[in-house]
Amino acid sequence: MSRRSLDDLTSWHSEWSGLRVVVVGVGATGFALVDTLVELGCEVVSLARDAADDVLPILEVLGATSVVGASDSELVSALVKFAPDLVLVSPGVRKGEALVQSALGANIPVWSDIDFAWRVRDKRDHVSPWVLIAGEENGLRIAELSARLLSAAGLPSLVAGHHAGVLLDALRDPHDYATIVIVASDTQVHNLARGESVLRSPTIALCVEETPSSSLAGLYDGVSQACMYRRGAGPTMSLVAHADVQEGARAIGIGFDSPGQSDLGLVQGIVVDRAFLDERETQALEVSTLEELTQAGWTIPEDLPVILGAIAVARGHNVSPAVIAGVLTHP
Repeated sequence: MSRRSLDDLTSWHSEWSGLRVVVVGVGATGFALVDTLVELGCEVVSLARDAADDVLPILEVLGATSVVGASDSELVSALVKFAPDLVLVSPGVRKGEALVQSALGANIPVWSDIDFAWRVRDKRDHVSPWVLIAGEENGLRIAELSARLLSAAGLPSLVAGHHAGVLLDALRDPHDYATIVIVASDTQVHNLARGESVLRSPTIALCVEETPSSSLAGLYDGVSQACMYRRGAGPTMSLVAHADVQEGARAIGIGFDSPGQSDLGLVQGIVVDRAFLDERETQALEVSTLEELTQAGWTIPEDLPVILGAIAVARGHNVSPAVIAGVLTHP
């Protein structure tokens, strides 16, 4: 059987029916992948080293074939026998694993769950923009605070992803969110498509970890509005410099010292924004002070990556400093 071209599979309404897909991993996200693919009319095989006892019967009811508990060689054999058009990997699966390497060696496209979710995000009429946040240490807290700031400004937002609920399930939420804030684990970012395979286009991507994983190279690819990075510490500035972004996307530095133009940072104990104002060459906007934040219960400087990261996301959505300060001082 000749493998089908995947170039036109960019939306929920494309012709997915009959596509042969392998899903690697059957945790919560893997299950959601299988469920979605079956709904799309795909022929699905799930491959995993282990699975919860209650998952396999449900997959069987859905119509998916499962191979679980086998050795690497047996899983690879099942992959080769099925001859899929596409392989989707769950968040805990790395591209270096034997099964994934076998697919890549056979020129079978391998997508992350995030890339797949982007292609089918138009299931509903309202398609929410995405913010993509990486960072095992602070990613979830930044996402949650960002959503609070956005919602306080009348931009209802939903947090999904790593430790925050399956992204595909979030796409089925009936509410019209202004933004979906997605937390991505290091492994998920490592699995993101790069180069010509990139179809996703989050408005903002952010990582402010001081020592992020070297596997985050694809985080900023495809960004349409702003790449937000940790200035003066760690490799994220270099990742932004080498990212393949959309024309007009900006690099926004986040640091704990005096900010340069297009940065956020601190000036004499004041949190300031020099990134999202027209007069940023000569002026800065005060957002809050370290004293106010401390009085509100924040731990300084430990909480600064979370605070500044969320401020950057909010300012990227034109949330006013007054609204931001109001939320930060009432955590």
